This record gives sequence, structure tokens and C-alpha cells, in this order.
Amino acid sequence: MNSENFSPIQFKDMWLDPSVVPDGESIFNRYPDLKKYKIFTKSAGKPIDNNKLMMWIMCVYDQATPYREGFNNVSKRKTEAARDVGFEITDSGIFEPNVEQFMKGGNTTVNAKIVEYVRRHRNWKYTYLVAMENSYYKIMEEVVAGKTERVKDLRNIQEELEQTMADILNQDDNVVLKDTVMRYIEEERLSLRPEAIALKIAKGETPIQYKEVKK
Repeated sequence: MNSENFSPIQFKDMWLDPSVVPDGESIFNRYPDLKKYKIFTKSAGKPIDNNKLMMWIMCVYDQATPYREGFNNVSKRKTEAARDVGFEITDSGIFEPNVEQFMKGGNTTVNAKIVEYVRRHRNWKYTYLVAMENSYYKIMEEVVAGKTERVKDLRNIQEELEQTMADILNQDDNVVLKDTVMRYIEEERLSLRPEAIALKIAKGETPIQYKEVKK
């Protein structure tokens, strides 16, 4: 990858640095652990180049990406990252329709890749989001039961949830992408129930699997 916007040293704090991948080399050869997750290797549809796509996801959604500081506008950030990883601009000045589609959140496979990437490299914040949502629903049950004094707590948690969601998606407010995240969170939240934890322990499984990834 040869970025026109940033020097290689500006990528060094990222979880996975796409700038060290030479043109023509597979991102999966450089970072073989990515192949452990089937969604990363899954095709997003022809003719989307999955190698370029994965580098684009890193550039746009990594918390330490230089594109986050370089481009406050999310749409501009996506466009510049797509250009830098090698997606071609057509004669009309835009990307191919399939590229434009996934940048607007219209490709479910790409959305799933983004969410999995977010979960894998910022697990502490994702886990926090799961726990916060769990608390939100518990307090909501109390409010519905008549404990109106908890309404303020409910509102505070809602604001915290919204801010944390924005943080893990690098301010991308695409509704479809948020929905994908929320579906993952709901699955994780349900796994925090005492009966779910007890079942995992009985099976010899680890109840809480998320750990912060060290760089």
C-alpha cells in the first residue's frame, strides 16, 4: 500500500499496519491471524478485491488510523482511504458502483467484516458497550415497573451508549452498520446472563472470551 496522504510512520500505532504490505502482496500473508476469522476471507462479491477491502477497513476503522485525524469528515475519510488502497476512480470521477455501495453501508458482508475487525482489535471498548447495554435494559425494567427515579440513570446510559458506538465506528453514523453492531451486541449481552454463563462453565468453556489485544 502506498498512501498519498500519509507517511509510513503515521501508521505505526495501528493494530494492523496496512502500509507495510507491498503492492501485490496479500494482507493475509503479512497478517496470517486474520485467516482465523472466516468473515475476513469471505468474498464481498465480484469484482471487489478482498485484499484492498481489508486494507480499506483498517484505514477507516482502526482507532489509531491516521485517516481519523487527517479527515474529520467520514465520507472524505472513506474516499481517500479507498483511493490509497488502490480502488480505481472511473472516468466520471467516482468509484465503481460496487465500491460506492459498500462505502455507503450497502454490502452486508463488508459490514460484517467491519464489525468483526472492530471487535477483534478494540475488544475492551466493545465489551464495555455490551456491558453498558446490559445495564440499560436492567434499569429499563425497573423504570417500567414504576421506579421513575431511575429515568435519569437510563438517559445517562443511553448517551454513553451512543458516544461509545460512535467511538468504535470512528464516527461513522451509517444506520445499517450500526444495526449490524447492535445485533452482535445483543448476542453478547444475552451471553452475560447467569444461566448462559453457568451453561458455558458446565461445558468447560470460558464465559467471557474478550481480552484486550496487546500491540
